[in-house]
Amino acid sequence: MKKSLIALAVLATTGAAFAQSSVTLYGRIDTSIGANKVNGVSTTQVFSGNLTTSRYGFRGTEDLGGGLKANFQLENGFNSDDGTLGTSNTAFNRASWVGLSGGFGAVKLGKSDSAFKDVYDLGVANNLFDSEFTPVKIAYAGVSNFTSRPDNQLRYETPNLSGFTAGVTYALDENVAPATTNSEVTAFNLRYRAGPLDVGLGYQEQDNATATLDREFTVLSAGYDFGVVRVSGQIHNAKQRSGLKDSDYAIGVAMPLGAFTLSAGYASSTTKNNGVKTADGEAFAFGATYALSKRTSLYGAYLDGDVKNPSTGATTTDRKLYSVGVVHNF
Repeated sequence: MKKSLIALAVLATTGAAFAQSSVTLYGRIDTSIGANKVNGVSTTQVFSGNLTTSRYGFRGTEDLGGGLKANFQLENGFNSDDGTLGTSNTAFNRASWVGLSGGFGAVKLGKSDSAFKDVYDLGVANNLFDSEFTPVKIAYAGVSNFTSRPDNQLRYETPNLSGFTAGVTYALDENVAPATTNSEVTAFNLRYRAGPLDVGLGYQEQDNATATLDREFTVLSAGYDFGVVRVSGQIHNAKQRSGLKDSDYAIGVAMPLGAFTLSAGYASSTTKNNGVKTADGEAFAFGATYALSKRTSLYGAYLDGDVKNPSTGATTTDRKLYSVGVVHNF
């Protein structure tokens, strides 16, 4: 009896050591076959990640009591067509962070999505499933793309306040040898979600080691689920200190039909250099997925777009992509 009481007393005084925790191994494999035609040169190939990036990762949480939790995520992309890690020479190129969450919101330290990316992704969520087929991949030309997952980042997310949330991220440039070209990246978002409606505003500023490459991005995105069809769209602007400025927009729809989901999308872009129009981009895409189970789907899609010089009418970039493939989640 005394031993039982002593054991209970020890457990009571060391409860923190027995806090509930969990770690999950997860992943996704996306492989397809088709053709990629760029500027008239067509290549038939086996692709990795045309619908969604092939990846594996670990995520975990520990309940610290009082509503406070410790969280982490480690995630790496890979090429399912040949098993390589691609050009990235990192162990976890998609996520590598640890943080705390509770009634105050959530804090993450390390590599994670920028606050801007959250809202940008919302605007193309139903535009060919935010995939390699999404028309913005071709149409948005001129200013280089934003950094979606900055290194050395601090992130804060507010709790949900009657549908409103906000987020802010700041990535240090840490310009010390040998990494002397990192950008200082600051981003924020404001988002409202209520029932089928999802609306967000995002902003990101990137201060590069080369001042003329400093960039700013602004996006207004929205999505609405009508039940029979889901719609998403965005108005996106980007500018570079050198004088380049992009004005872009995109819209997409996705329609579930039993095990099928059909999707179509369109994107358009205009680029100006110090006020002079230098490029017009336009692209469209359509495709479908078929769910064999909750974890496995078949898909097929087609993307067609180009960028033209408005003064001469000449096509500077042309791309057509199609493939059929399978995605498995685990």
